[in-house]
Amino acid sequence: MNTRRRQRTTDLTLGTWKVETMLQPGKMMEIANEVLKLGIDIVALQEIRWQGHGEINKKNFTVIYSGPENQTGQYGTGFIISRKIKESILEWEPVNDRLRRIRIRGQFRNLTIISAFAPTGEKGEEEKVEFYSKLDRICSRVPKYETLIVMGDFNVKVGREECRQSIRQALPP
Repeated sequence: MNTRRRQRTTDLTLGTWKVETMLQPGKMMEIANEVLKLGIDIVALQEIRWQGHGEINKKNFTVIYSGPENQTGQYGTGFIISRKIKESILEWEPVNDRLRRIRIRGQFRNLTIISAFAPTGEKGEEEKVEFYSKLDRICSRVPKYETLIVMGDFNVKVGREECRQSIRQALPP
């Protein structure tokens, strides 16, 4: 009888969700219930609109968040983390109200996940450059032997745009 020992694999299910706000009473539990019902281990959240940064521990999940220090009602990022993953968190960093980083212990290599909420197209060029520069600095600090995942809302627009006349003139026929 030739039986092989089966290795136990642990899948990690990730997601991202622009929640638009978690200021309403009961909204955190509503979102967490959906995440738990779907069996997602880690969800990156954007636009939660909470002030400051911190950690909220519940029976089946943990919320780690960061938002603006001085005001509420804008931006904010975070994570909802299932109970089974909570013990694997090595560290978390509230970078600013648009970026949050967590680091998770893995079996063979650690995992760094960044929740990002990019400025919209209407924002100034300086704000966009600052955001992407900060994101680049965070990514460059991750050791090469770790896995890096960047998730979030990058406020891209899809569809057709009219080309400007100057661009058309610059293109070869």
